[in-house]
Amino acid sequence: MNWMAEQMSTRGVEERPRPANPRPPGVIQPGSGSDVLLRFLRAHPGRWFFHPELVLTLGRSKGEVDWALQYLARLELIDSEMSSLPGRKPVMRYSIGVAI
Repeated sequence: MNWMAEQMSTRGVEERPRPANPRPPGVIQPGSGSDVLLRFLRAHPGRWFFHPELVLTLGRSKGEVDWALQYLARLELIDSEMSSLPGRKPVMRYSIGVAI
């Protein structure tokens, strides 16, 4: 019994190298929805866009544009503001941040 306990205690846990993450968090990948949206807004500085305009112009899904807008706004790379239109409920509009 002693021999078995000794074998178990001397047996080290092998540390395997962790594989590199090809998509680390916080990095905007080329060609991603966030990248396409950011490049589009940078090409149109000073102009404000509504969500449906961005979805139709970029040809991306509503969900992808939603996520990209929230992500880029959280990183403060784009500006967003609530806009009131006559006869409609308030909606968000988006533009490139002034610092960029």
